[in-house]
Amino acid sequence: MNRNAEPEEKNSSYRYVIAAVSFMFMFVAMGLGNAPNGQYLAPVTREFGLSRADFSLTFSMRYLFTTIFNLLWVKIFTKIGIRWTIGVGFLVLAAAFFIFSSSSTLPGFYAGGILQGTALALCTSASCSYLVDNWFTERKGTVLGIVFAASGIGGALGNVLVARWIAQNGWRFSYRLTSFLILGIGLGLTLFVRVRRRPENAASGKERAETSGNGPSLAELRRTSRFYALFAIVFVLGWLCNPVYTIAPAHLVDRGFDPVFAGQMTGLMFIVLGAAKILWGALYDRFGLRPVFLTSCACGVAALLMLSRASGELSAVAFAVLLGFAMPVETIIVPLLVMNLLGTRAYTAMIGVFFALMSAGIAVGNPLINFGYGLAGSYSPVLVLYAGLFALCAALYLWCEREAKRFGKRAR
Repeated sequence: MNRNAEPEEKNSSYRYVIAAVSFMFMFVAMGLGNAPNGQYLAPVTREFGLSRADFSLTFSMRYLFTTIFNLLWVKIFTKIGIRWTIGVGFLVLAAAFFIFSSSSTLPGFYAGGILQGTALALCTSASCSYLVDNWFTERKGTVLGIVFAASGIGGALGNVLVARWIAQNGWRFSYRLTSFLILGIGLGLTLFVRVRRRPENAASGKERAETSGNGPSLAELRRTSRFYALFAIVFVLGWLCNPVYTIAPAHLVDRGFDPVFAGQMTGLMFIVLGAAKILWGALYDRFGLRPVFLTSCACGVAALLMLSRASGELSAVAFAVLLGFAMPVETIIVPLLVMNLLGTRAYTAMIGVFFALMSAGIAVGNPLINFGYGLAGSYSPVLVLYAGLFALCAALYLWCEREAKRFGKRAR
């Protein structure tokens, strides 16, 4: 018997505690444990005379190991349960920041990046998505939107706090204080984690990962084309937002904008993103996935075309707003795609895999867009190509949706 399980009929209001705890997991882990990474780039490289390119490999390690451990998430969850999975994640994340605070060489920072990537896979997106799916049967989209919005809210606060700590006490102090905060808050929050329902009669880890919900089994899904098409959609979507907002300030400066204004556009995009996650979640609960996903893709197409030809402040602002409404394809829309196109039966087994695909897409997309810049001498042609890929993802989604409906009719 799972000692952390809550009977379905008992204390169903506890789901609101789970929602609040999941929000705080994202707020702390992403807001303090990820978003302020860039704040350390200048002071650390300046102190040790390192190149920024060499130090930024720390961030590459983070994405690489997030991808690897998202793939392993379901195996770890099956072995030790959700509370221990999240708890280990926060423990490892605190260790990563303690190593950062003590490092004086690149290998030390790379080791911290490996632990950081491992930890974020265990205690953020996949785990929080599982908790929401486990406790909520209605308004899942709204709850997911609020939970994932925490990363942006936490990131906004985390960047301000870390910048102040570094300015007043130095980067080592900031890393170490962050380590202690993550350890105390993260592990404290895990005490509130409960599981509402869980199969108890599974014979293997693979079977335990497949809930008793609706939809085909993993074995059946592997024989369908839409299963692999969804892999392609999520992987390519990873190219189209994070790498774009990363290069957006440089591209705007190339087109004659003031560097301060260009940086402000990234800030505006994150403000819109926080609101968009909540809005898309609420609209999903009311209208379903199709209008939400297609609108996100339409905003993405418009944003990339707007950025490619940005010539005035109005076009730059329009880009930031539109990309903010497209960016949820990297977060809240991933579990909704899995839930709607693959079914709830395979959800737990596959959610970590698809977040791994998204991380891999982002990791590939960042050098890819800069490779395109090197070939073309400008980001504009690459952005136009990426706009076409956004439209292709929307078309492929419609095909997957049609195939899922056909499968459902044949199964009846």
